[in-house]
Amino acid sequence: MAIVTIRRGDVPPGEEAHFLQFVCPPTFGGGPLDPQAPTLEVRRDLDVQIDLPLPPEVAARTGAGRDTIRLWIIEDPDDSAGGRTFPSKLIRTREGDVVHAPVGAALNTHTIHWHGIEPSSMNDGVGHTSFEISGNFVYQFATSQAGTYFYHCHKNTVLHFEMGLYGLLIVDPAQGEGFVAANLSGVPGFPGYDAADFVVPYDVEALWVPDEFDSRWHELGHDAFMQDCRPDDPAGQATFTRDGILHDFRPDVFVITGVVSVPTTAPGVRPEVGATITDPGVAVSARAGDTVLIRLLNAGYTVQEYTLGLDAWAIASDGHPFGVPPRNAYSSPFLLPSGTPFRLTTARRVDLLVRATTAGTFPFAVKYIDWVNNTLYHEARTVITVSP
Repeated sequence: MAIVTIRRGDVPPGEEAHFLQFVCPPTFGGGPLDPQAPTLEVRRDLDVQIDLPLPPEVAARTGAGRDTIRLWIIEDPDDSAGGRTFPSKLIRTREGDVVHAPVGAALNTHTIHWHGIEPSSMNDGVGHTSFEISGNFVYQFATSQAGTYFYHCHKNTVLHFEMGLYGLLIVDPAQGEGFVAANLSGVPGFPGYDAADFVVPYDVEALWVPDEFDSRWHELGHDAFMQDCRPDDPAGQATFTRDGILHDFRPDVFVITGVVSVPTTAPGVRPEVGATITDPGVAVSARAGDTVLIRLLNAGYTVQEYTLGLDAWAIASDGHPFGVPPRNAYSSPFLLPSGTPFRLTTARRVDLLVRATTAGTFPFAVKYIDWVNNTLYHEARTVITVSP
Protein backbone atom coordinates (compact mmCIF):
# COMPACT_ATOMS: atom_id res chain seq x y z
CA MET A 1 0.00 0.00 0.00
CA ALA A 2 1.38 3.39 -0.99
CA ILE A 3 2.14 5.85 1.81
CA VAL A 4 1.01 9.40 1.22
CA THR A 5 2.81 12.14 3.11
CA ILE A 6 0.87 15.31 3.82
CA ARG A 7 3.30 18.04 4.77
CA ARG A 8 2.27 20.68 7.25
CA GLY A 9 2.48 23.98 5.44
CA ASP A 10 1.00 22.91 2.13
CA VAL A 11 -2.01 24.99 1.08
CA PRO A 12 -4.53 23.05 -1.01
CA PRO A 13 -5.01 24.53 -4.49
CA GLY A 14 -7.70 27.18 -4.49
CA GLU A 15 -7.61 27.61 -0.70
CA GLU A 16 -4.92 30.29 -0.52
CA ALA A 17 -7.38 33.09 0.26
CA HIS A 18 -8.97 31.12 3.11
CA PHE A 19 -5.63 30.30 4.70
CA LEU A 20 -4.53 33.90 4.37
CA GLN A 21 -7.69 35.16 6.09
CA PHE A 22 -7.34 32.66 8.92
CA VAL A 23 -3.75 33.68 9.61
CA CYS A 24 -4.08 37.35 8.65
CA PRO A 25 -7.70 38.36 9.34
CA PRO A 26 -8.76 41.50 7.51
CA THR A 27 -9.76 44.56 9.52
CA PHE A 28 -13.05 46.36 9.12
CA GLY A 29 -15.02 49.16 10.68
CA GLY A 30 -18.30 50.92 10.12
CA GLY A 31 -22.00 50.40 10.47
CA PRO A 32 -23.92 47.13 10.71
CA LEU A 33 -23.97 44.86 7.68
CA ASP A 34 -27.49 44.29 6.33
CA PRO A 35 -28.88 46.61 9.03
CA GLN A 36 -32.25 45.96 10.64
CA ALA A 37 -34.10 48.38 12.89
CA PRO A 38 -32.84 47.76 16.45
CA THR A 39 -35.00 47.42 19.53
CA LEU A 40 -31.96 47.70 21.83
CA GLU A 41 -28.56 49.36 21.55
CA VAL A 42 -25.60 48.59 23.83
CA ARG A 43 -22.20 50.27 23.42
CA ARG A 44 -18.92 48.63 24.38
CA ASP A 45 -15.22 49.60 24.14
CA LEU A 46 -12.16 47.29 24.07
CA ASP A 47 -9.78 46.97 25.74
CA VAL A 48 -9.82 49.10 28.86
CA GLN A 49 -7.21 48.21 31.47
CA ILE A 50 -7.89 48.08 35.20
CA ASP A 51 -5.97 46.71 38.17
CA LEU A 52 -7.66 44.24 40.51
CA PRO A 53 -6.33 44.67 44.08
CA LEU A 54 -4.95 41.50 45.67
CA PRO A 55 -5.16 40.90 49.43
CA PRO A 56 -1.71 40.32 51.04
CA GLU A 57 -2.39 36.59 51.46
CA VAL A 58 -2.94 36.32 47.69
CA ALA A 59 -0.18 38.72 46.64
CA ALA A 60 2.34 36.58 48.54
CA ARG A 61 1.42 33.59 46.38
CA THR A 62 1.96 35.28 43.00
CA GLY A 63 5.27 34.95 41.24
CA ALA A 64 6.39 38.55 41.81
CA GLY A 65 4.46 39.18 45.01
CA ARG A 66 2.40 41.81 43.17
CA ASP A 67 -0.43 43.51 45.07
CA THR A 68 -2.57 44.00 41.96
CA ILE A 69 -3.20 42.04 38.82
CA ARG A 70 -3.74 43.77 35.46
CA LEU A 71 -7.05 42.98 33.76
CA TRP A 72 -8.44 43.97 30.39
CA ILE A 73 -12.17 44.60 30.35
CA ILE A 74 -14.89 45.57 27.88
CA GLU A 75 -16.16 48.97 29.03
CA ASP A 76 -19.68 50.39 28.88
CA PRO A 77 -18.76 53.97 27.87
CA ASP A 78 -22.30 55.20 28.59
CA ASP A 79 -22.02 54.31 32.31
CA SER A 80 -19.54 56.71 33.90
CA ALA A 81 -20.07 55.26 37.38
CA GLY A 82 -20.21 51.52 36.76
CA GLY A 83 -19.03 50.94 33.21
CA ARG A 84 -15.54 49.73 34.16
CA THR A 85 -16.10 46.51 36.05
CA PHE A 86 -14.82 42.96 36.15
CA PRO A 87 -16.42 40.83 34.87
CA SER A 88 -17.35 43.31 32.15
CA LYS A 89 -20.75 44.89 32.59
CA LEU A 90 -23.79 42.65 32.18
CA ILE A 91 -25.77 42.98 28.95
CA ARG A 92 -29.47 42.28 29.46
CA THR A 93 -31.82 41.78 26.51
CA ARG A 94 -35.26 40.30 25.96
CA GLU A 95 -36.33 37.41 23.74
CA GLY A 96 -37.13 38.81 20.29
CA ASP A 97 -34.83 41.85 20.50
CA VAL A 98 -32.78 43.06 17.56
CA VAL A 99 -29.59 44.30 19.20
CA HIS A 100 -27.13 46.82 17.80
CA ALA A 101 -23.80 46.90 19.61
CA PRO A 102 -21.51 49.77 18.57
CA VAL A 103 -18.05 48.55 19.59
CA GLY A 104 -14.85 50.56 19.73
CA ALA A 105 -11.31 49.12 19.73
CA ALA A 106 -8.84 51.91 20.39
CA LEU A 107 -5.62 50.18 21.50
CA ASN A 108 -5.46 47.43 18.86
CA THR A 109 -7.72 45.22 16.78
CA HIS A 110 -10.29 43.15 18.67
CA THR A 111 -13.63 41.40 18.21
CA ILE A 112 -16.68 40.55 20.31
CA HIS A 113 -18.06 37.04 20.03
CA TRP A 114 -21.63 36.61 21.31
CA HIS A 115 -21.15 33.17 22.82
CA GLY A 116 -24.18 30.94 22.26
CA ILE A 117 -26.07 33.51 20.17
CA GLU A 118 -26.38 32.69 16.46
CA PRO A 119 -25.95 35.86 14.39
CA SER A 120 -24.72 36.02 10.81
CA SER A 121 -21.07 35.07 10.34
CA MET A 122 -20.05 38.72 9.88
CA ASN A 123 -21.58 39.56 13.26
CA ASP A 124 -20.32 36.51 15.14
CA GLY A 125 -17.06 38.12 16.19
CA VAL A 126 -14.64 35.32 15.25
CA GLY A 127 -11.90 37.27 13.54
CA HIS A 128 -10.31 34.38 11.69
CA THR A 129 -13.53 33.63 9.81
CA SER A 130 -14.74 37.21 9.39
CA PHE A 131 -12.65 40.25 10.40
CA GLU A 132 -11.16 42.11 13.33
CA ILE A 133 -12.45 45.53 14.32
CA SER A 134 -10.24 48.44 13.40
CA GLY A 135 -11.57 51.49 15.21
CA ASN A 136 -15.32 50.92 15.39
CA PHE A 137 -17.97 48.49 14.18
CA VAL A 138 -21.68 48.01 14.91
CA TYR A 139 -22.52 44.36 15.60
CA GLN A 140 -26.09 43.22 15.01
CA PHE A 141 -27.82 40.11 16.36
CA ALA A 142 -31.27 38.86 17.31
CA THR A 143 -32.19 37.06 20.52
CA SER A 144 -34.44 34.11 19.81
CA GLN A 145 -34.03 31.98 22.96
CA ALA A 146 -34.17 33.17 26.56
CA GLY A 147 -31.17 31.97 28.56
CA THR A 148 -27.71 32.68 29.99
CA TYR A 149 -24.96 33.57 27.50
CA PHE A 150 -21.80 35.66 27.57
CA TYR A 151 -19.71 37.87 25.31
CA HIS A 152 -15.93 37.94 24.91
CA CYS A 153 -13.07 39.00 22.67
CA HIS A 154 -12.12 36.38 20.08
CA LYS A 155 -8.69 37.65 19.08
CA ASN A 156 -5.73 35.77 20.56
CA THR A 157 -8.59 34.12 22.39
CA VAL A 158 -6.71 32.02 24.93
CA LEU A 159 -4.93 35.08 26.31
CA HIS A 160 -7.67 37.68 25.93
CA PHE A 161 -10.30 35.58 27.70
CA GLU A 162 -7.83 34.96 30.53
CA MET A 163 -7.13 38.70 30.76
CA GLY A 164 -10.80 39.40 31.52
CA LEU A 165 -12.30 40.47 28.20
CA TYR A 166 -15.72 38.94 28.86
CA GLY A 167 -19.09 39.61 30.48
CA LEU A 168 -22.44 37.92 31.00
CA LEU A 169 -25.20 38.29 28.40
CA ILE A 170 -28.70 37.46 29.65
CA VAL A 171 -31.73 37.03 27.42
CA ASP A 172 -34.91 37.35 29.46
CA PRO A 173 -38.16 35.80 28.25
CA ALA A 174 -40.80 38.07 26.72
CA GLN A 175 -42.22 38.68 30.21
CA GLY A 176 -38.99 40.51 31.08
CA GLU A 177 -36.56 40.58 33.98
CA GLY A 178 -37.82 38.63 36.99
CA PHE A 179 -38.89 35.65 34.89
CA VAL A 180 -36.87 32.72 33.58
CA ALA A 181 -37.62 30.13 30.91
CA ALA A 182 -38.21 26.69 32.44
CA ASN A 183 -40.35 23.59 32.07
CA LEU A 184 -41.44 22.85 35.64
CA SER A 185 -44.18 20.38 34.79
CA GLY A 186 -44.04 17.84 37.59
CA VAL A 187 -41.59 19.95 39.61
CA PRO A 188 -43.26 21.05 42.86
CA GLY A 189 -42.65 24.09 45.03
CA PHE A 190 -42.23 27.00 42.60
CA PRO A 191 -45.24 29.35 42.71
CA GLY A 192 -46.35 31.29 39.66
CA TYR A 193 -45.18 28.78 37.08
CA ASP A 194 -46.87 29.40 33.71
CA ALA A 195 -47.17 26.02 31.98
CA ALA A 196 -48.46 27.60 28.77
CA ASP A 197 -45.49 29.96 28.25
CA PHE A 198 -42.87 27.86 30.12
CA VAL A 199 -41.78 30.68 32.45
CA VAL A 200 -41.53 31.02 36.22
CA PRO A 201 -40.99 34.17 38.32
CA TYR A 202 -38.01 34.44 40.64
CA ASP A 203 -37.36 36.73 43.61
CA VAL A 204 -33.55 36.77 43.77
CA GLU A 205 -30.98 36.37 40.99
CA ALA A 206 -27.38 35.30 41.68
CA LEU A 207 -24.68 35.76 39.02
CA TRP A 208 -21.84 33.41 39.93
CA VAL A 209 -18.82 33.58 37.61
CA PRO A 210 -15.84 31.64 39.05
CA ASP A 211 -12.52 32.31 37.34
CA GLU A 212 -8.81 31.92 38.05
CA PHE A 213 -5.66 33.67 36.83
CA ASP A 214 -2.07 32.76 36.14
CA SER A 215 -0.39 36.04 37.15
CA ARG A 216 2.50 35.40 34.72
CA TRP A 217 0.11 35.61 31.78
CA HIS A 218 -1.04 39.05 32.90
CA GLU A 219 2.37 40.50 32.05
CA LEU A 220 2.01 39.54 28.37
CA GLY A 221 1.19 41.81 25.44
CA HIS A 222 -1.81 41.92 23.14
CA ASP A 223 -0.44 39.64 20.39
CA ALA A 224 1.73 37.37 22.56
CA PHE A 225 2.57 34.06 20.86
CA MET A 226 0.13 34.52 17.98
CA GLN A 227 0.87 32.89 14.63
CA ASP A 228 2.84 35.22 12.35
CA CYS A 229 1.09 36.81 9.40
CA ARG A 230 3.08 35.92 6.26
CA PRO A 231 0.95 36.46 3.16
CA ASP A 232 3.51 34.73 0.94
CA ASP A 233 3.35 31.52 3.02
CA PRO A 234 0.33 31.67 5.37
CA ALA A 235 0.48 28.07 6.61
CA GLY A 236 4.24 27.57 6.61
CA GLN A 237 5.93 26.12 9.66
CA ALA A 238 7.97 29.29 10.11
CA THR A 239 4.80 31.20 11.04
CA PHE A 240 4.24 29.13 14.20
CA THR A 241 5.73 30.28 17.50
CA ARG A 242 7.45 27.39 19.25
CA ASP A 243 8.01 29.00 22.62
CA GLY A 244 5.75 30.84 25.04
CA ILE A 245 3.67 29.95 28.08
CA LEU A 246 0.10 29.75 26.82
CA HIS A 247 0.31 25.97 27.06
CA ASP A 248 1.47 26.21 30.68
CA PHE A 249 -1.31 27.35 33.03
CA ARG A 250 -0.47 27.74 36.72
CA PRO A 251 -3.30 29.65 38.43
CA ASP A 252 -2.45 31.58 41.58
CA VAL A 253 -5.43 33.96 41.91
CA PHE A 254 -9.01 32.66 42.29
CA VAL A 255 -12.19 34.72 42.10
CA ILE A 256 -15.98 34.46 42.08
CA THR A 257 -17.64 37.23 40.04
CA GLY A 258 -14.61 39.48 40.43
CA VAL A 259 -14.18 39.00 44.19
CA VAL A 260 -10.85 37.45 45.19
CA SER A 261 -10.94 34.33 47.35
CA VAL A 262 -8.49 34.76 50.25
CA PRO A 263 -6.68 31.55 51.30
CA THR A 264 -6.91 30.50 54.95
CA THR A 265 -4.29 27.77 54.59
CA ALA A 266 -0.52 28.28 54.77
CA PRO A 267 1.39 29.13 51.56
CA GLY A 268 2.37 25.99 49.67
CA VAL A 269 -0.34 23.87 51.25
CA ARG A 270 -2.58 22.21 48.67
CA PRO A 271 -5.41 22.47 48.29
CA GLU A 272 -5.88 26.03 49.40
CA VAL A 273 -9.15 26.71 51.22
CA GLY A 274 -10.59 30.19 50.85
CA ALA A 275 -12.37 32.25 53.48
CA THR A 276 -16.12 32.56 52.95
CA ILE A 277 -16.86 35.43 50.55
CA THR A 278 -19.52 37.70 52.07
CA ASP A 279 -19.35 40.48 49.47
CA PRO A 280 -22.98 41.25 48.46
CA GLY A 281 -22.05 40.95 44.81
CA VAL A 282 -21.44 37.23 45.41
CA ALA A 283 -23.14 36.10 48.64
CA VAL A 284 -26.91 35.71 48.27
CA SER A 285 -29.56 37.03 50.66
CA ALA A 286 -33.13 35.74 50.42
CA ARG A 287 -36.22 35.22 52.55
CA ALA A 288 -37.83 31.90 53.35
CA GLY A 289 -40.09 30.94 50.47
CA ASP A 290 -38.22 33.02 47.87
CA THR A 291 -37.37 31.51 44.51
CA VAL A 292 -33.65 32.01 43.83
CA LEU A 293 -32.25 31.81 40.29
CA ILE A 294 -28.52 31.04 40.07
CA ARG A 295 -26.80 31.71 36.75
CA LEU A 296 -23.42 29.95 36.83
CA LEU A 297 -20.60 30.40 34.28
CA ASN A 298 -17.20 28.68 34.32
CA ALA A 299 -15.03 31.54 33.05
CA GLY A 300 -11.73 29.86 33.89
CA TYR A 301 -9.37 27.26 32.45
CA THR A 302 -9.76 24.73 35.24
CA VAL A 303 -12.45 22.14 35.64
CA GLN A 304 -14.71 23.62 38.30
CA GLU A 305 -16.62 21.48 40.78
CA TYR A 306 -19.53 23.04 42.64
CA THR A 307 -21.36 21.96 45.78
CA LEU A 308 -24.45 23.75 47.08
CA GLY A 309 -25.95 23.18 50.51
CA LEU A 310 -29.52 23.32 49.22
CA ASP A 311 -31.59 21.24 46.82
CA ALA A 312 -31.44 22.82 43.36
CA TRP A 313 -33.17 22.13 40.07
CA ALA A 314 -30.99 22.40 36.97
CA ILE A 315 -33.31 24.07 34.45
CA ALA A 316 -30.99 25.08 31.60
CA SER A 317 -27.52 24.57 30.17
CA ASP A 318 -25.56 26.80 27.79
CA GLY A 319 -28.54 29.00 27.03
CA HIS A 320 -30.97 26.15 26.36
CA PRO A 321 -33.77 25.59 28.91
CA PHE A 322 -34.46 21.91 29.46
CA GLY A 323 -37.84 20.67 28.24
CA VAL A 324 -38.84 23.97 26.63
CA PRO A 325 -39.92 23.91 22.95
CA PRO A 326 -38.52 23.44 20.40
CA ARG A 327 -36.11 21.03 22.17
CA ASN A 328 -38.58 19.75 24.74
CA ALA A 329 -38.40 16.18 23.48
CA TYR A 330 -34.71 15.85 24.24
CA SER A 331 -34.23 17.12 27.80
CA SER A 332 -35.93 17.89 31.09
CA PRO A 333 -34.97 19.60 34.38
CA PHE A 334 -33.29 17.43 36.99
CA LEU A 335 -32.77 17.64 40.73
CA LEU A 336 -29.35 18.21 42.31
CA PRO A 337 -29.84 17.17 45.95
CA SER A 338 -28.15 19.27 48.62
CA GLY A 339 -24.44 18.46 48.86
CA THR A 340 -24.24 16.83 45.41
CA PRO A 341 -21.07 17.95 43.56
CA PHE A 342 -21.27 18.71 39.84
CA ARG A 343 -18.74 20.04 37.34
CA LEU A 344 -18.50 22.47 34.44
CA THR A 345 -15.65 22.95 31.98
CA THR A 346 -14.55 26.21 30.35
CA ALA A 347 -17.35 28.44 28.98
CA ARG A 348 -20.11 26.10 30.14
CA ARG A 349 -23.18 27.55 31.87
CA VAL A 350 -25.99 26.14 33.98
CA ASP A 351 -29.10 27.77 35.45
CA LEU A 352 -30.32 26.53 38.84
CA LEU A 353 -33.58 27.18 40.66
CA VAL A 354 -33.63 27.02 44.46
CA ARG A 355 -36.48 27.54 46.91
CA ALA A 356 -35.41 27.59 50.54
CA THR A 357 -38.36 26.98 52.82
CA THR A 358 -36.50 27.45 56.11
CA ALA A 359 -34.16 30.12 57.43
CA GLY A 360 -30.46 29.40 57.68
CA THR A 361 -27.05 29.85 56.11
CA PHE A 362 -26.28 27.46 53.28
CA PRO A 363 -22.77 27.01 51.82
CA PHE A 364 -21.64 27.09 48.21
CA ALA A 365 -18.15 25.88 47.31
CA VAL A 366 -16.12 25.98 44.07
CA LYS A 367 -13.16 23.65 43.60
CA TYR A 368 -10.66 24.60 40.87
CA ILE A 369 -9.18 21.41 39.40
CA ASP A 370 -6.39 21.06 36.83
CA TRP A 371 -7.93 19.44 33.75
CA VAL A 372 -4.69 17.57 32.87
CA ASN A 373 -3.43 16.10 36.14
CA ASN A 374 -6.54 16.48 38.35
CA THR A 375 -4.68 18.65 40.87
CA LEU A 376 -7.02 20.54 43.20
CA TYR A 377 -5.65 24.07 43.42
CA HIS A 378 -8.13 25.99 45.52
CA GLU A 379 -11.59 25.92 47.06
CA ALA A 380 -13.54 29.19 47.11
CA ARG A 381 -16.61 29.59 49.29
CA THR A 382 -19.66 31.78 49.65
CA VAL A 383 -23.16 31.42 51.12
CA ILE A 384 -26.88 31.77 50.57
CA THR A 385 -28.39 33.34 53.69
CA VAL A 386 -32.13 32.80 54.12
CA SER A 387 -33.94 34.95 56.68
CA PRO A 388 -37.37 34.10 58.14
